[in-house]
Amino acid sequence: MLSVDVTELQIEDVPASARLHAEVLHMEFLARCGERFLRRYHRAWIKSSSGIALASHDDSGELVGVLLGALHPDAHFRSMVRRSGLDLAFGLVARAVSHPSFGWELVTTRGVRYVRGLTRMGSAALRRAARGRRRESTQSDTGLPVAVAGAATAKAKVKVVGEVTHVMVAPACQGKGVGRALLEQAAVRGRGAHLDELVLVTPPDLAAASVYDHLGWKREGSLTSKSGEAFVRFTLPLTE
Repeated sequence: MLSVDVTELQIEDVPASARLHAEVLHMEFLARCGERFLRRYHRAWIKSSSGIALASHDDSGELVGVLLGALHPDAHFRSMVRRSGLDLAFGLVARAVSHPSFGWELVTTRGVRYVRGLTRMGSAALRRAARGRRRESTQSDTGLPVAVAGAATAKAKVKVVGEVTHVMVAPACQGKGVGRALLEQAAVRGRGAHLDELVLVTPPDLAAASVYDHLGWKREGSLTSKSGEAFVRFTLPLTE
């Protein structure tokens, strides 16, 4: 077992974290975007107000593990788009132009979905603004919105779920407690944010997939992305 120190992923870690991403998760679509794009992607994750970006270094200071996730996935996505959307889009376009086969894959498997996601986000922002204006015009005599009690009750029934989207451990350090330490710290962050559970998906052929069972994660079947990639879904309850 290594002496594992888990800290926030820093901007100066990004070149090493992008290389680790490309090495460990080479089967992912994101890895095919190239290390230059991955550096943009990891920087965007660090800047997100709702993201989880953790790093583990060995005794010599070398980066040996990275975990990326989101405490509130919808808010994280909005933060990524607002703060880094143009930079990420430019990176994808540059990769597509320099690698036509990647460009074709991007358009056929992701293009329409990405545009729809951005459209939905814009529509949701307009709806939130409209609801805010309606609330201002429908105050009760006490000065509180009429539907506060009902909304609070409905909200209490909704499970609050966070995500772990990437866990990357250097091959030489796998099986030495790095992944465990990263996941335990992600759970600490999730409990601190009052989440009910964390969700994780991983490629089925990744060695770590069999490890999550031993760390308290519950295997909940498999799924296939719209681009045909297979994943195994795990959940970790954070409340009793």
